[in-house]
Order: sequence, then structure tokens, then C-alpha cells
Amino acid sequence: MTTASPRLVYVVDDDPAVLHSTRFLIEGEGHAVETFTDGSGLLAAFPGPRPALILLDHVMKGMDGLEVFDRLRKLDAKVPVVLVTGHPDPGIRARARDAGLPLVEKPLVFDALLDLLAREARDPMPSGLSGKAMADPGASAARRPPGEIPAQPA
Repeated sequence: MTTASPRLVYVVDDDPAVLHSTRFLIEGEGHAVETFTDGSGLLAAFPGPRPALILLDHVMKGMDGLEVFDRLRKLDAKVPVVLVTGHPDPGIRARARDAGLPLVEKPLVFDALLDLLAREARDPMPSGLSGKAMADPGASAARRPPGEIPAQPA
């Protein structure tokens, strides 16, 4: 169990198994988790409690993760976002990079995600997932996300 203060994490994925396993891991570390099966459900949660982090699947029915992120920015929801994908083709990588979003490949590397949560607990906005990765249209271009988190070895 983590010693950092509990954080709220939103997980958006249309795969119930991913939602369940991610919730299990993050709650096991003492954090609160709210899950959403699509981008519309997530967007309906704003305004509301500000999560420490949003794990946002890219490939979903309806809006894809990048479209959801764009709508979060329009809502001025200043929330750290990580794009998650099981299909990291060069086009998705380029679009995520252009949006300033860190990209995490499935299967998730949970230690890396827990490290991000710990960084957010210590220093909520300037480090970790800052800059354009914040769903904040006015974020400084000088504050860039840390880059991609490597996928778990197969």
C-alpha cells in the first residue's frame, strides 16, 4: 500500500476486463477509482471532483481518446491525461505527440502508472504530466510531458 495521500483516478476504457484490473490495482494502492466505458460518460463527469489522473483509452466506440481529450480541453478541465492504446501505430503516436499526450501501450506497466500517481501526489501540476498533457488549453508549451512509458515486455 502506498504511503502517499489517496488520489482519485478516472479510467476510461470500453473493455470491462481492463477497467476491472486497473481498478483493482489502483485501489489496492489506496487510491479511489471511477471508471467510464466511453468518452461521453467521462465528459458528463465534468465539472465535478478533479481527478489526479485520467487514463484514457484511444480506441473506443463513439469518440476516440484524442477526441475526448480535445473536448476536455474545451471544457477547461485542468486534469493530467495519459492516452492508453493496444494499437500503437505510427499515426496514433504522432497524433498523441502533437497533442502533447504521453502514450502508454497495453498491457499496462502498472509500476509506471503508480509512479505517475506518486509524482502527482508530491507535486500536483508542474511535474509528471504537465504542459499540453494537461487538459488545459492555456498550458505553457515550455512544460512538456515526460514522453512515452514503455510497454510491458511480451
